Amino acid sequence: MTSLGAQVPGPRIRVALPVQGSGGAAFQPAARAETPPLVEIRGEIDAYSAAGLRDELLRVIRRRGPRLALDLSGVTFIDCAGVNVLLATRRRAQLEGGSVQVVRASPRVRRMVSLLGLGWAFGLQ
Repeated sequence: MTSLGAQVPGPRIRVALPVQGSGGAAFQPAARAETPPLVEIRGEIDAYSAAGLRDELLRVIRRRGPRLALDLSGVTFIDCAGVNVLLATRRRAQLEGGSVQVVRASPRVRRMVSLLGLGWAFGLQ
């Protein structure tokens, strides 16, 4: 529990575009257009942080295009509000002719997505 006025850190987000031919080990700010940006999300995705994360993900879609690859391996907690952010991002990407693919997920994310029967929506089976 936090005291009034204390800042609770939200999830951290980093957008990295894979370097062509690097095997995914290095990143740089420019890549071929058909390569979706890898969006790494770390920390807790909950009702407190969901709105800010949704805004950031939609900003990535506006700037980089409607195809995203999500790395959720650093997510330590996710609730239904967090899942809703992922679904809203997927929906926006689809409306613009793209997709959202989860390429890595923490055990907590996998469990939540599995419990909700949404593995099909993000390529997690």
